[in-house]
Amino acid sequence: MKCKVSKQCGGCTYLNMPEKQQAQIKQEQVEQLAAQYHIKARIGDVHMAAHPLHYRNKVIVGFAKQKGTIVSGLYAKHSHRVVPYDQCVLQPEIVNEIIAAITKMVQSMKIELYNEKTGTGVLRHVMIRWAHATGEIMVVFVTGSSMFPSRKNMVRALTKQFPQIKTILQEVNGRNTSVVMEREPMVLYGNGTITDLLCGLKLRYSATAFYQIHSEQCEALYDMARKMADLHPRDTLLDTYCGIGSIGLTLASSCGHVVGVEQNARALKDAAYNAQSNGIENIEFVPMDATAFMKEAAKYQQHFNVIVLDPPRAGTTRDFIQAAVSLKPRRIVYISCNLETLMRDLKRFKKSGYETRKIELYDLFPYSEHVEGICVLEKKYYNQAASRKKAEARKSFEAKKIKERKQRRRSK
Repeated sequence: MKCKVSKQCGGCTYLNMPEKQQAQIKQEQVEQLAAQYHIKARIGDVHMAAHPLHYRNKVIVGFAKQKGTIVSGLYAKHSHRVVPYDQCVLQPEIVNEIIAAITKMVQSMKIELYNEKTGTGVLRHVMIRWAHATGEIMVVFVTGSSMFPSRKNMVRALTKQFPQIKTILQEVNGRNTSVVMEREPMVLYGNGTITDLLCGLKLRYSATAFYQIHSEQCEALYDMARKMADLHPRDTLLDTYCGIGSIGLTLASSCGHVVGVEQNARALKDAAYNAQSNGIENIEFVPMDATAFMKEAAKYQQHFNVIVLDPPRAGTTRDFIQAAVSLKPRRIVYISCNLETLMRDLKRFKKSGYETRKIELYDLFPYSEHVEGICVLEKKYYNQAASRKKAEARKSFEAKKIKERKQRRRSK
């Protein structure tokens, strides 16, 4: 495969690399991190994606003017320089088409681009979210101010050309920051959400909600989470950082009750809707910080058999870890998109009495340097108890054999 701008934008560093080589490099990088943090867990082979192209269900593009012409594209690595492109092999074809159409409309409608130095202008970014199973599309315009000339014309033209677009929103962000979206955007068309199918569930999500970038690989990842959780029919599961409830809802059929905790009010609204629309009644959602919730749970002796966490790239905190282990769960399932912070947190968990034996890797970002990790942590007591039990059984067996030998000697 060829891409004229792959070296400039850095979004597909491994584009011309064979799949086996990609997997080997990613696995070796994780093994090196494990050694660096003195984590003795075995690093599994990378579960590669069956469909490594056109998978990105979320794309954010910037805009620039080059020789009087408006261009759009991804930012060059560690910069705010827009790298224009016609087609991206990691993005769905329909997304490429919509980006190209928006870029032409911005030019023809003479929409002024935002200038970060002066803080003037209108258009900063466009975010597109695509539901891979339903084909529904969301478009979000990020502007420097609430003023958006030709907004109605833009909405009318886009929805006419692309009926797959179910909602269009506008996010106002006039701050000098690299954060694209900071608040809940206003709806210009539709209801502000799109719906996808994941692990047999209908999931609705909004513009700011977290949703794994490769939907098909996400299903494989969540299937592994189910196996690692090893839930029993009467178990209670705590889904921290639950977002729209995707993990908790996926695992709800395997246990007695699920509690999802999330601070984002919009995400919790989607989570409650998703539970209702899928007829899942053994789940509840709490609008609270996960660490604070676990401290309260420990205070009132509320027990959870299994805890799941899928934190942001920064990983979790010492306070979270202490609060989690204070609940004395049987297992803790940790999903991570940043293996370095995962290793740091595993080291902290180990000091608090929980450790993992194996880390599974999933390629949720084909042709890039990234890899997703998942592992299950268990209390060291259980491991030590099992070892003691085996040692005692071996000792008893050896004592029995010695006794039998002595009896045979006497009989002679």
